Amino acid sequence: MADEKKVAGKYLLFNEGGFFYKYRLIANNGQALIISEAYKDEKACRQGIETLKKNVGNLKVDFEEDKHNQFCFRLITQQGRPLAQSANYKTLKQAQSASESYQRFVLADKIEFDDAESKHYSVELIHEDVTNKEKGKIKISKDENGHYNYTLIASNGQVLCDSQIYTTYDSCKKAMENFRRLVYEGDFYIFIDKMKKAFFKLYDPKTLRLVMTGEIYNTKALAVSAIKSILSFAKLAKVEESK
Repeated sequence: MADEKKVAGKYLLFNEGGFFYKYRLIANNGQALIISEAYKDEKACRQGIETLKKNVGNLKVDFEEDKHNQFCFRLITQQGRPLAQSANYKTLKQAQSASESYQRFVLADKIEFDDAESKHYSVELIHEDVTNKEKGKIKISKDENGHYNYTLIASNGQVLCDSQIYTTYDSCKKAMENFRRLVYEGDFYIFIDKMKKAFFKLYDPKTLRLVMTGEIYNTKALAVSAIKSILSFAKLAKVEESK
């Protein structure tokens, strides 16, 4: 009797800067297929893997385009909870193909802790007190494909941050309102790599869901300055809408 074919692939767990845990699903060739949302500890992260396995047939696959015109897919439960997202792909067709192929490895039994990945970045939680400034704006724009994104702009015209692409105006506006709230209720983390390059991420502290990722800066000071500017302008910024 032939041996039962074993599931290939593996999960790599890692700790991000001492603050939270994530996992990656890795194919046999070493390709990272998906990366999870953040979890408060390793136990919760391992439970997240089991949740993914148990719900894989019922997950919603949501395709997203970023400001660089690259595509990824997100895996979302029927209750609306995001579990993981894919790497970025140059075309929507490639992302759609990847959303089907990851299922070949999702039932992998092997789980390893990736200590090297855990040391890739140092991470700092940033708290800054600023004075709210007027004359900034949040612009909701529509592109040639009928998709939307929002941009926070300072009074001098500098773009402080912009969002991913949304397929409808309503989803973009809802995300913008959530971002505006979490600028003040959420947590900003600065990530610094071994080359001293820095970027920030804004997380919802209740769900640990990622809200916004900033640009890459040459120094930590520049990343902190960007966070201060966002805190200064987001609250009083007028919304300009383009439907």
